[in-house]
Amino acid sequence: MKDFVTVFTAQKARQLLKEGFVITDIKPDKTDDDHKRSIFIFRNEEGLLERLKE
Repeated sequence: MKDFVTVFTAQKARQLLKEGFVITDIKPDKTDDDHKRSIFIFRNEEGLLERLKE
C-alpha cells in the first residue's frame, strides 16, 4: 500500500480537504506546458481511495 496519493485537480483536492483528509505537499505539474497547474499529495488514509473512486 502506498503512503501517499496524488490528486491532479484542485476541485477534487478542495473537496477532500473539506472532508478532513490531510494534504502533505503541493507540487507543480511537470506535464503542464503553461506551468499553471499543480498536483496535490495526500496522505493515504482509510477511505481516501474509495472516496477517489466515486
